[in-house]
Amino acid sequence: MQRPVLVGEFEVTLDAKNRIAVPARLRSAFAEGIYVAKVRERCLGGYGPHEFAERLAEEAAATGDGSVARRDAKRFTAANAVHQPGLDGQGRVTVPARLLGYAGITRDVTVIGAQDHVEFWDRAAWAAYLAHLEEEADATADELAAS
Repeated sequence: MQRPVLVGEFEVTLDAKNRIAVPARLRSAFAEGIYVAKVRERCLGGYGPHEFAERLAEEAAATGDGSVARRDAKRFTAANAVHQPGLDGQGRVTVPARLLGYAGITRDVTVIGAQDHVEFWDRAAWAAYLAHLEEEADATADELAAS
């Protein structure tokens, strides 16, 4: 089965039971379950089982065998992840309060497609991060034009 490429930006609201609705066009990626884990940019990542295993493997490969950095990377990702066998009947994932706190998510959520996974951002934090990315893109374009 070919995995979908996850793209787009969607605004949703966290409900009173700490559930986030995954936009309909992204849901097929989680038919076999979803792992929600901390992402270093203070957001949360939502991964299908295969993609989560790939993320763990990539993190391990980026560090030396048996190194403290490798163990730390594995611990950060695996210990701070939760698994659900699938989205609920309305396409929602329940996120523990400790993960929501890490990402600063209280109510307004932006869900973005990030190619092989989705990310859940506090809406204001996403807007600030996106503005930073856009500034960097302008600076990079200016550097290339000057070359």
